[in-house]
Amino acid sequence: MILYHGSKSGIRGEISPFCGRMTCDFGQGFYMGDRPDQPKGLIAGWKDNQFYELECDFTGLKILSFTDDYVGRMDWALYIGYNRGQIDPNQYPVLVDRYQGYNASYDVVAGLIANDKMYRVLDDFFHLNICDKAFLEALSRVKLGRQYVAKTKRACGQEHIKVLSVHSLSEREVKAAKVQEINRGMQNDGIVEQLKAKYRRAIDIKYFDEIAKEWEKKADS
Repeated sequence: MILYHGSKSGIRGEISPFCGRMTCDFGQGFYMGDRPDQPKGLIAGWKDNQFYELECDFTGLKILSFTDDYVGRMDWALYIGYNRGQIDPNQYPVLVDRYQGYNASYDVVAGLIANDKMYRVLDDFFHLNICDKAFLEALSRVKLGRQYVAKTKRACGQEHIKVLSVHSLSEREVKAAKVQEINRGMQNDGIVEQLKAKYRRAIDIKYFDEIAKEWEKKADS
């Protein structure tokens, strides 16, 4: 499998799971995507950027891959919410235990990519400003690809991740990446407002607090 990684100043030394922040989508780890345009957009504004093409083989590793159904996408959202500090451990201790387990137990975590605009949708969801159906429809319309996060030293080893090529983005690549990010941002803003209006008076919807309480009860039963 070919994956891509963007770095603001280049990888120094061996690939490591400890180079990222704890508060990233899937916690600390080495982040890769299955589409080149998304990581290019992340590094286009940095002078010393480095773009990597990687050959990955995760055979033999413990992998968590979020499914593309209601439960899988909601699990994905709650996991990101936990890693980004949106889930109160005092209010939802069972969920916190669940996602601490994810961070501690898996070599690789795979799921949809959330960009800055999608973080705003996530924030709306966790602050009860958008319902589950509007949130999930927004996810289905924002097609950024999937991210794969190597969370352990074993997963980052050369037998699992090999660098095929690395280069600084050309002026053409930088311009294309910036234009694409602007276009995506404008598109996402319109989608969110449309969906808020669409589901404003819907009946069979749920909000984050209702979903979190349901998941807490299921885990206890």
